[in-house]
Formats: sequence, structure tokens, C-alpha cells
Amino acid sequence: MNIELAEYDDAWPGLFERERARVVGALPGAVLEHVGSTSVPGLCAKPVIDLLLVVDEPGDEGSYMPALEAAGYRVVVREDDWHEHRVLKGPDTNVNLHVFPRGCAQVRRHLIFRDWLRDSDEDRELYASTKRKLAALEWERVQDYANAKNAVVLEILERAYAAWRLPSDDVEFVTDDPPHNAPVTLAEYDPVWPDWYAGEEAKIRAALGSGIVRLEHVGSTSVPGLAAKPLIDILLVVPDSNDEDAYVPALVRAGYYLRLREHGWYEHRLLKGTVPNVNLHVFSPRCEEVDRMLAFRDRLRSHTSDREEYERTKRELAGRTWARVQDYADAKTRVVERIILRALG
Repeated sequence: MNIELAEYDDAWPGLFERERARVVGALPGAVLEHVGSTSVPGLCAKPVIDLLLVVDEPGDEGSYMPALEAAGYRVVVREDDWHEHRVLKGPDTNVNLHVFPRGCAQVRRHLIFRDWLRDSDEDRELYASTKRKLAALEWERVQDYANAKNAVVLEILERAYAAWRLPSDDVEFVTDDPPHNAPVTLAEYDPVWPDWYAGEEAKIRAALGSGIVRLEHVGSTSVPGLAAKPLIDILLVVPDSNDEDAYVPALVRAGYYLRLREHGWYEHRLLKGTVPNVNLHVFSPRCEEVDRMLAFRDRLRSHTSDREEYERTKRELAGRTWARVQDYADAKTRVVERIILRALG
């Protein structure tokens, strides 16, 4: 099949508003965004309006699907193993409604890509020229054409993520660490690290019981074969990370101490354990960073080339002198984001 691209049409924003009104009429208060190429002024595109709808649980179709069906939408794709993604077709066939869960990292990925293309003439033209070259070829499926764009999409997204920052990165230090002023020492992967995590998991579960929504081993020590600082990173999801009284005192009694608060970064809390060395990251449910941390870990576990790329970066950076260990972690941001983008697909 051939891919038909159209030059940007000033009518496309109006078509989005029409569909937005239709969806909001069916689901009052719905969170909707215009994404995809038709959302970028000046960009050629297949004349298809892509809408992004965020719901609590896409798999719970009974909570939103009947209302959308009554408005003329129908499900054409279910991807239960990929963020529970759903694609619905609108009453007009040139409308795709993508449904993702709240807290899914794919949502931010789509919005950052859209906003970057709106602002960057150079990358907008790079993307347009790539689309035109690929559209001139014959494709068995539209998805094959989309997959062929992945390399340039990831290239552009990497630049977009490097420039993008959360609105606030204020950090409130509850306890201070002494200056590091030294290189970072990496150890070869040690099979004992999962056992260390298991011990900490048991301790946390005993302390919090039913107050745990999710508990996972993350970070480099969770990836077999990867060199790492011998530090166990743990992801803890609680009902409300801002409600410290519900979990911090119990964790303190279990041997942890509160290191910092980041109110502007998903109300993140970091607690520390000392034997073994532990970073305990606390978030609330439906937090995008949970999705990102797990995607990064799972990608490193399953893709040797990404694991090797990350380890090369770590080794090169570790040999430098760092005033704070966090400065070393921040220096890895570019490669971390690159790998997360590959994981998100």
C-alpha cells in the first residue's frame, strides 16, 4: 500500500475541537489532547486526527466505553500488554482516539514530541522530510511505515527530553550527607544483590503491611550482569506519598531514615537504609515515574546492547571526581532517557 501524506491543513485544529466536544459530551471532565502530526502546524501528515484520552484504567472498559460507543466510537485495537492501550475509531474514519492510563509515561512522551515539533523548525523539517521519503515507498501495513520512522522519532525525542524539565525540582533535604569529592566506585555484578533486596523487602512488608501498593527492586543492582554501586534501589508505592505519617514512622522503626522530599517531582520521598546501603524511593499510585523506572529496568534486563551502552557510560563517568554522588547520577541523564525512550517504543 502507499501512504498518502497531505500538506498541513488549517482545518485540522477545528476537527480536533469537534471531536473533543463529542468526547467531553460523553465523558464530562475527560482529559484530552490533540497529538500526532495533525497537531503540529506546518507539518505534513496523513489526514487523521489523533486524540489522546487519559482514564484511570483502560482495561475497565465498562467505566468509559458505553458512553463513547453511544457517541459513535468503537474499539479497533486492544493492547493489554502495552499500557492497556486502546484505539477507538470515531464516527468519521479519519479520527483515532488513543486511550492510556493515568500515570503512563507514554502520555508525556506524546506531548513532549508534539510540543518540540511545534517549536523546532529544524526537527519539524527533519521529521517531514523523513515522512515524505518513507511515504514514497510501498508498505504492506501502515504500522510498518510507522515503525520505519522510529529511528528519527527517537533522535528527535532525545533532543526534546534533554531540553525539557519538570516545572519544579526543589529538593528539601531532611538529613544531609557529607560532601563526596571523589570518584564513584563501581562493583561487578554480585549475585548476592537480589538477596539483599529480598531482606529489605521482607523488612518493609513487615513494617507497612497492607499499606504497600507496589514494591520493586529497581536500579542497577536489579539488572543481572550490570556493574553498579553496591546500593539497593527500591521502589515503594503507597496510597499517598505526601501522607508521611502513614508510612515514615514505621519505616524509621524498621531502620530507615528520611533523606529528602521533592514536592515538585511527584511528591517523591527518599529514605535511606545503611546495612546494606539502600535508597528507598516512595511515590503515589498512577505516577509516571513508576512507569519509567520499571521500563528502564526491564529494558536493561532484556536488551544486551542497551545494558552495555549504559555500563560504558557509567564506567566513563565514575572515574571523574564528583562533589556529590547525585552529580554523577545527573550526568547519566542523557543515556538513561535514551534507553527509556527505546523501552517506551
